Amino acid sequence: MRTILMAYRGTEHDKRVLRWLCRLAKHTRSNLRLVYVLVVGYTHAVDAPEPPGVHEAEQILLEAERIAQEEGVVATADIVQAREAGQGIVSEAEEVEADLLVLTDTRHLLPEENPLGVGVVAYVMRHAPCPVWVCYEPLG
Repeated sequence: MRTILMAYRGTEHDKRVLRWLCRLAKHTRSNLRLVYVLVVGYTHAVDAPEPPGVHEAEQILLEAERIAQEEGVVATADIVQAREAGQGIVSEAEEVEADLLVLTDTRHLLPEENPLGVGVVAYVMRHAPCPVWVCYEPLG
């Protein structure tokens, strides 16, 4: 495995998964990349230089880079601007030639009811150019 890509939003669950991925990246000598997909509404150009939310995204990724550094890993972080989060994640996975794509989600339905998940998870599972790991938060 050469490149692990994590779709990162900065939730507490994301932080726990990131720490685990850092250990995996060290063990496999993989590059760890983080992507924050900034969904840009139709009132702005998708490639606008300063869309709403960009400063918050930068702060979230700086914190993620610090977490990785604490774990002894250098993580590369990028902000991708897209109309839809799933498309942005898949596009970044293609761009960096990811060998593994990791994302987190909150369980909306039991897995046997909808094994592909919903929304972003379903889109990524169907279109990703590499294996996908979905890390759900524990129920309860």
